[in-house]
Amino acid sequence: SASRRAIDIEGLGPSRIDQLVDGGLVKTAADLYRLEVRDLAVLEGMAEKSAGNLVQAIRASRSTTFARFIYALGIRNAGEATAKILAAHFGDLDRLMAATEQELTSVPEVGPVVAASLAGFFAEPHNRDVIAQLRSAGVNWPQERPASAQRTLAGKVFVLTGTLAGMTRDEAAAKIEACGGRVSGSVSAKTDYVVAGANPGSKIERARSLGVEVIDEPALMRLLSQR
Repeated sequence: SASRRAIDIEGLGPSRIDQLVDGGLVKTAADLYRLEVRDLAVLEGMAEKSAGNLVQAIRASRSTTFARFIYALGIRNAGEATAKILAAHFGDLDRLMAATEQELTSVPEVGPVVAASLAGFFAEPHNRDVIAQLRSAGVNWPQERPASAQRTLAGKVFVLTGTLAGMTRDEAAAKIEACGGRVSGSVSAKTDYVVAGANPGSKIERARSLGVEVIDEPALMRLLSQR
């Protein structure tokens, strides 16, 4: 299927997509880029001028953004916001397609359900074929510098205590390490942040006695998302 909002093709609404699929003109999104005016002119209610305009709009949509491309793939559980996060983090389609579930889970705001959907989608040979066809058809976007290369928490030491609401402590540790930070099991004067979840243990008292900053889960997510 094609998402008009994602790939921004003027004149390609749901009913027109149904016509193209039912008429055997389109089976995958890549087939859109092979359409000619003569193919569209046979569709009911499609004048030659309209067909020409649609072909031009389809060709213009080859230039997009990485986030829109990810969103347009229609991956389950990966909506527009997630697509933007993935695009900013990986910056490159090949890096995203090669990412393991663990690497995907280390991305801020990407949980295990979304990571499993992404890994499963890119593992499907059919999906990889369609992506290759789209790239061959000239679909492109400006290269982005991956946020993961920025190592925004490089040198920062974290200690985790208590139960986190949105992720396990192992998942939180993976996200911190993906941004260049380090997770320690004990609080010392070298600790930069203690992340306190529900029912924190004695580590929080030691942090306060040493003057170490204690933050909650939302504050951790803000640190992980900073650019």
